[in-house]
Amino acid sequence: LRHSKTSRRSGFTLAEVLVTLAIIAILAAVLLPALNSQVGKGESGRVVSDLGAIQSAVNGFVADVHRYPRTPAQLTTKPLTTDLDINSAAYNTLANKWKGPYLSKVASSTGMGGSISPSFVSLADGGSNYLTVVLTGIPTADFNSLDEILDEGNTGLTTGSLRQVPASTTINYLAVPIQ
Repeated sequence: LRHSKTSRRSGFTLAEVLVTLAIIAILAAVLLPALNSQVGKGESGRVVSDLGAIQSAVNGFVADVHRYPRTPAQLTTKPLTTDLDINSAAYNTLANKWKGPYLSKVASSTGMGGSISPSFVSLADGGSNYLTVVLTGIPTADFNSLDEILDEGNTGLTTGSLRQVPASTTINYLAVPIQ
């Protein structure tokens, strides 16, 4: 009896490996740009969420203390009676009305390569003053993305609640009207 020795090798042929690699490359070329745009939307969403949290915290602070905070830190830590509000007036006994923290933590980075100022400013617009959050280091493309979300398509450098300082990467978010 003769046993025939047939050799059966297992594995993939070169053609099968090349076709598989080509399919993976095509999928990567199609999916990576979509993934990158979703990551950018996530960063915009985080900034919008942070600004909304600051706005809500300021409203709660004002309801309790009857003054507008000078810094985001005053939303997380009770101000001293000698600390100043946004109008440079001392809190005096009004500081004792603080029932915070109104904000769980102070955001300092935007996630877009920019930062959030450690102080609020008061900006005038159309006869009203606004407690304003200042963001710096935000490129125009990222401003446009934020503006589209916050101002619901009313995009523009000088209209709506989000304003870009001309010829700069500074953005002002008019968070709360000062009354």
